[in-house]
Amino acid sequence: MKNEQKTHYFLKARYLIIWDGHSHRQMENGYLEVRGNEIAGIYSVLPDGAEAEDLGNVAIVPGFLNLHCHPSEVYGGRSYKEDCGNLYFYDSTLYDYAGLVSLGEQSAAIQAKLNLAEIIKSGCTTALIFGGPCSELEACLAGEIGLRAYVGWGIRAGDAKEEISIWDSPDGHSLTHQFNETAGFERIQEAVSFAKNLEGSYEGRITGLLAPTQTMTCTEDMLRATRRAADKYGIRLTTHGSEDFIEFETSIRMRGKTPVEVMAETGLLGEDLIIAHCCCITGHSQIFMRGKDLDLLSKAKATVAHCPIVLAREGDTLETFERYQQAGVNLAIGTDTFPSDFIQEMRMAAVMGKITGRSTFATSAKDIFQAATINGASAFGRTDLGRLCVHSKADFSVFSLDTVEMSPVRDVVKNIVYSATRHSVERVYVNGKCIMKDGVVAGIDEADLTGQLQELAETAWSKVSERDPKHRTIDVISPLSCPKVTIK
Repeated sequence: MKNEQKTHYFLKARYLIIWDGHSHRQMENGYLEVRGNEIAGIYSVLPDGAEAEDLGNVAIVPGFLNLHCHPSEVYGGRSYKEDCGNLYFYDSTLYDYAGLVSLGEQSAAIQAKLNLAEIIKSGCTTALIFGGPCSELEACLAGEIGLRAYVGWGIRAGDAKEEISIWDSPDGHSLTHQFNETAGFERIQEAVSFAKNLEGSYEGRITGLLAPTQTMTCTEDMLRATRRAADKYGIRLTTHGSEDFIEFETSIRMRGKTPVEVMAETGLLGEDLIIAHCCCITGHSQIFMRGKDLDLLSKAKATVAHCPIVLAREGDTLETFERYQQAGVNLAIGTDTFPSDFIQEMRMAAVMGKITGRSTFATSAKDIFQAATINGASAFGRTDLGRLCVHSKADFSVFSLDTVEMSPVRDVVKNIVYSATRHSVERVYVNGKCIMKDGVVAGIDEADLTGQLQELAETAWSKVSERDPKHRTIDVISPLSCPKVTIK
């Protein structure tokens, strides 16, 4: 990888997706000039005296912005939570399933390294890491790997390490709750300190966020205080909101307000807020209640980080991508859990948008590409990300077109959204530096890390009965798709 250490270079590509100030445009046989950490020029003819690296039959596109992920805890549910759910909680696994498999503190760095690699390999150059017990670790790893990241510090009415659940279900059919507001206000101060300490770190690539973990894990006074802190210190916000139906119902029963109304009335809702999921709002076909949630989101100019795969696994989806978009809500895309393959999320967002909209025109590749780039950048108030133009950051990905999934190509964006895989991504650049080439993220030994993760997972699975109130084994809670057999 020679070019990644240069501060000034030219790349030639068969296609470039460039920004004309208003929209993305497809350019053929062009040259991209990078100087330092910025795009210095885009040309159809190489400037006199310049030398370019000819990348061949590739497309250079803006780096994707992943607006929601949990690197240090993402794989705890894999091979366990799928095809499971609590019937009493509308098939959710958020409560009584969440704490049964614990991979332990040792797994945090292993999971984070693997997950950040997976995110980068699918063309992402920026990630919103929601954060929690391992926010400092996640920020450091993202910085060292070379990613651009916005990292939250979890704010909840409880302990910082999230070892004691605020919401629990000891009987499996009802929820109990225990708020420690004093601890919650301590979390707010910690979040502010965390964000301030990150200012300017890792070449300015890593930024802190205030992250109330959910409207239902904070008191309303805590949410008001979080908004005051965000305004005072100029720190942006993210939260989980209206994620599932039991959360919506509990909010109504407990507070007489929808989660979106709670965000609005406490002042949390705003242009600087990124809400993960926000699927279960008034107007959804499974919510038999009138309301103005969508109007509130639109008027506030908030961003919704749509994570379609995790919702679809539980039989839920946004209703609809088109409806939110037409209302003026800024829609971006996140990966949330596993797989953290951003290209798969883009495709699922497009397909589910068409299905729920009952029309092929309900979502388009253009809509999804916009959500993955410009909309994601807008969520952070950035005009230098999610686009290729002079003075934008040199954050971009290189897609090989000499692959069965990308050939033939006429419309690069359609091929990416409907046909590409992460194996189509040849290189990823952040701040002008190549941080992934030929499927390898520098400093990440996937074989070694996955081996360690397997060992930790097997230990955790063997101890599920000790953590389950009913003392069930993991094979009882989550039956194997193909039961074990021993042949003599």
